[in-house]
Amino acid sequence: MVSIFKSLKKNKKTIYSKTDEYKFYVENSHLIAKILPSFHLGYVEGNDFKLIQANILIKSIQNKMIIENNLEKYRQESLILPLMERDLFIRNKVWKDLDEVNAPYFILDGARIYIPIYSKGLNLIYNDECSKLFEYPYCDLKEKPISACIDSFDVYNFYLFASNFTNLILIKKDISSAAFYHPAFETIYIINDQGRLDISIHLFDRYIKNPNVNNILKRVKDVVEKFYSNDRKEFIKALYANEFISGKTFYELNHKSRLRQIKKDKLVNEGKKPYEIL
Repeated sequence: MVSIFKSLKKNKKTIYSKTDEYKFYVENSHLIAKILPSFHLGYVEGNDFKLIQANILIKSIQNKMIIENNLEKYRQESLILPLMERDLFIRNKVWKDLDEVNAPYFILDGARIYIPIYSKGLNLIYNDECSKLFEYPYCDLKEKPISACIDSFDVYNFYLFASNFTNLILIKKDISSAAFYHPAFETIYIINDQGRLDISIHLFDRYIKNPNVNNILKRVKDVVEKFYSNDRKEFIKALYANEFISGKTFYELNHKSRLRQIKKDKLVNEGKKPYEIL
């Protein structure tokens, strides 16, 4: 189906730079450059999925800064309390700060993950054992955060993409992948279980003058179901029936599909096995 997705991308209206996602990135991308220099910011421009990933990292860094910037103040306030109560006092204060700005997080095995650039264990320290952040080696994390960073997308994967760290909406999940829809980008993303993008399905091509957004998630779900059925013809029909592609694009995709089938049949007649033909 690769040629289908290339055609959908080619025919897509350009909306990337007009989104709130892009504005947020432009205002805050300096945080990544400072803390995660290995993340290639140059790949973000014009790449909507990379932009989503970049904004996840930015929000994670912002959460980290909120916690760290208030720890010393709450530590001083907690000194009047018994030792066993200090971490709970600090945690509740920090969580209140985070809630006031609607800081994103997700729940993993009962733990709040506010900083997905770090492991679950390190998030537990930031949440529940804050006093350890004043001791070695954790005290170095404020100035040298990269020393403990993980691959957030590989480690947290679908938990992360389905959380309020993103504006993605989970549509369907199977053993090895999940389908998400992004309303601003008008795109379905098929993400694999390593947290990487397999396929983008760009909806509403440039020939559609007045996109129909009524009951859109129901319509997106129908397209996703046809995608997972691995039936090229039914997938194209679903895109058109749900008003995600114009008649012009529908004709183009069907034409390419017919040419592909003719080529496939020819190769089979020449002795190739069906499973050998991509």
